[in-house]
Amino acid sequence: MIRRLTLLLVAVVAVAFGVATGAASAQRGPDRIDLVSQTTFVSEAEVSLTVRLPNLQPGRHLQIRVFRPIDEPERILDTITDPPTGNPDIANFVIKDLSEIALGSGDLFMITLPNDEVGEMLRSSPGAIPVRIDLTAEDQVILDTLVTFVIVEDTTLSARIDLGFVADARSPLARRANAIELDPADALDRVADAVNNAPAPVLISFAPETLTALADPTTDGGRRALEEIRRLLDGHLIPLSPWVSIDEEAWRLTGDPERVFRLFAQGRDVTEKLLGRTPMPIARMDSDTTAETVSFLRSVGLTGGVVEPSQIDELALKQADRRPIEVLDASGITVPVLVVDRAFETSLVGEDPELIAQHRFTELLFEAKTVGTNRGILLDLSTVDRVSLVLLIDLFETTDRLGLTSVDNLLSRPPARDAAGSVLHVELLATPPSSTGLAASDLRLRLAEAVLDSYAAVLAPADGLLAPMRDILTAAMSDELDADSRRLFADVIFDVVADVATRVELIESTRITLASQTAALPVAIHNGENLAMNVIVKTTSEKLRFPDGEELRLTLEPGLNEFEIPIETVTSGDARIFITVTSPDGHLDLAGGLVNVRSTAISGLGLTVSLVSLAVLLTWWLRTVIRVRRSRRAATVLFTPSTDDGTPAVSVNEESTS
Repeated sequence: MIRRLTLLLVAVVAVAFGVATGAASAQRGPDRIDLVSQTTFVSEAEVSLTVRLPNLQPGRHLQIRVFRPIDEPERILDTITDPPTGNPDIANFVIKDLSEIALGSGDLFMITLPNDEVGEMLRSSPGAIPVRIDLTAEDQVILDTLVTFVIVEDTTLSARIDLGFVADARSPLARRANAIELDPADALDRVADAVNNAPAPVLISFAPETLTALADPTTDGGRRALEEIRRLLDGHLIPLSPWVSIDEEAWRLTGDPERVFRLFAQGRDVTEKLLGRTPMPIARMDSDTTAETVSFLRSVGLTGGVVEPSQIDELALKQADRRPIEVLDASGITVPVLVVDRAFETSLVGEDPELIAQHRFTELLFEAKTVGTNRGILLDLSTVDRVSLVLLIDLFETTDRLGLTSVDNLLSRPPARDAAGSVLHVELLATPPSSTGLAASDLRLRLAEAVLDSYAAVLAPADGLLAPMRDILTAAMSDELDADSRRLFADVIFDVVADVATRVELIESTRITLASQTAALPVAIHNGENLAMNVIVKTTSEKLRFPDGEELRLTLEPGLNEFEIPIETVTSGDARIFITVTSPDGHLDLAGGLVNVRSTAISGLGLTVSLVSLAVLLTWWLRTVIRVRRSRRAATVLFTPSTDDGTPAVSVNEESTS
């Protein structure tokens, strides 16, 4: 029925690359048909298709067949994967001797469909009109097949399908032990690749730790890169992110949620300070996210999420039909999530981006005809084929049924419903945590944090000097690190504090002799750091007392620090004083030593004891003398033997009678 056919050489430059998809393209040989451009909608103008024959050989022909319009979305996909055969309903013609017709480069041809009875027929039946083009040899063997569609739009369509976008611009962890290893140019390129020519606002994933590293004065060119990143991110969405990328579920299982809360708070603070932007309460959820993890994320402010298809049950994914899915947390509270449409991304890959764009455009347009509410397709700009995507978005401009929007807008749309019409509630399918050995690492990090807190008390108010070490300790939670790397990060804290401890020295004196009951003990401590240190000096002794207490709070200035400790002797003789220098909380021992003391003074107690002893001794002596004398007097009046004549003897002390 063809009445008029025009073959024109069109000066068109097209870029086609990728891997083949579909049965026809997967078996392509040197003879190939590529779609360069075409009329999308039937209108009063002629319908034309421009094709490229990059490897045109002599004796090749083109057969064009146009079939009756179809309006079921599933039939569109079937037609692409299984091109129609048999007699066409609208047109069937062959273009022979292509090499003789070709002009110029000889590989571009425009095929114009007739604009008379055929055109009227096309415009009278809304739907997608399949156009099959075969490249054949002289013996009519089909060498390649191209199927595309010309659309007669149905203006009664009411629903929309919009594309939303996420992208990953994360840089590798900048903290390496106590140094920054970050290439500002690389960090900038990652953000630029994610957002350059972005068709709509993009939810950009990145680690705020990168911003901290760029803002560090020691990072050459960091500030300039930070300013450029700030400009590139203008107009895009910044998700709620911890300061470094972490496995939330793995760290939740360690039983120390406060550390993760601090990570998210630090990420928010850094983003607001260095980018001047408040993060969106949306996060990309790890594959091991459970209902408990969702509760955990809700507690840090999450109101929406982005997940992978593997995290949603296949039935629920089918029922969702490109609508937000309400995900349950451990308390039965739901959070809406969007699923990255990896299948759609795969469908954009192929050798002929123009043809792929036409196929996807036709499918989406007719899907919008069948759905009752607006739908959304979430794509990852970090992985999607940008060439096909750009061509597809160009086609979006020809209709108001397809468009672009932001992730937060897609999340706010009505949620998916199940077969009974109720809101679809699901739990995420979770894989085991990627970091299963965090318990041991967590204990070591807790100890390192305690050591750092004690060290901070020593240096206060010089907390600014501790920021790099706190960053190192926080970076040890990154999911980029293994257990050994985390241990090395924690060891940096131990090494720094141990090094500081070696710089505090108690100057031990020789034996000190005290000649009085109370005295001031001279003590000298050397601070080898260039900063003042807040410390506690503890003194203990068995034979000495300390009237002002056994602890003395001091600030040790750099260099030699000399001071006196009041002491009181308990007894004379030798004594030892043990002196320990600790952090203000008493957890860090910085220095220690021993002072030997000899006391020649008698204390009040000793004097009392001596006097009492002397009194007792004197009393005993007097009593002894008196007893001896009495004993002697008693001896003079004792009976004595008689004389020879029998007359008794008389004591010399006895008085005579007359």
